[in-house]
Amino acid sequence: MKKETALANTMSEEQLALMRESYPVEERAQRIMLPRLGLYSKDVTEGKGKSMKVIAEAGTFYTEKQTEELDENSKKIFAKTEIGTKFEGIILYRRYQLRHYNSADEIYTSSPVYDSKDEVLPLFRDKQEVDKGTPAELQSRKEYQGVSAKGKPMSKLEENRILYVLYKDELYQLNLRGTSMYAFLSYARKTLPPSVITRFSSEEKEAGTIAWNQMTFEVVRQLDAKEGATIMAKIDEICEAIKAEKAQYVVPEVVKADREFEEIGKKDKTF
Repeated sequence: MKKETALANTMSEEQLALMRESYPVEERAQRIMLPRLGLYSKDVTEGKGKSMKVIAEAGTFYTEKQTEELDENSKKIFAKTEIGTKFEGIILYRRYQLRHYNSADEIYTSSPVYDSKDEVLPLFRDKQEVDKGTPAELQSRKEYQGVSAKGKPMSKLEENRILYVLYKDELYQLNLRGTSMYAFLSYARKTLPPSVITRFSSEEKEAGTIAWNQMTFEVVRQLDAKEGATIMAKIDEICEAIKAEKAQYVVPEVVKADREFEEIGKKDKTF
């Protein structure tokens, strides 16, 4: 390709400016139902003792989609499909969610997905609304106070990042927490995610006796002008969908959808 042609196909400063305005910047419900992208942060096993075997290896990405097949409780089954140890996609949008998992009683506490830290949110536990407040107010509640591994005060009601990722021309939701979330935040400080193709991979991490795979993010290349226009159109669609959801937000449906995904994700925790 000639140099002049390559330069002509790059995204213009005007396109990048519009993209910056549309992409939330760590301060910018309420739910878009999408198939999921995920990473097995640890080996998934079945059986015990000598009969135990690994059925999914740590560091493997997967998609998760709802099927028409029903389980014994007449709920639709979600099927996971492995897509390898790395893949390429475009991060179109970022949102937030508060989540806490109590392993003792296997109960999730979570908020709806939200966009601004000044929103007043309901908080649900076991399908029931138990509190309401801004994210900071909810995280400051006494029952969620704890101490990090380094001895610092922290809230056990974690603020997760919810990413909308375009993978093979289909939009997916990717939930991030722990070290994978912080790896993304570091990545997002250095680049404008919707303006590039991102390579998603992982690396092994250890902390004491705990080992896991942390997600990593790497720029493959910047989008050209045509790709940038397509992505801007998709971001506009997401923004309109969010507005529509906020206009007709129904709590029971949000809780039901969250719980269905949480039930199948209890064995896979991303550090």
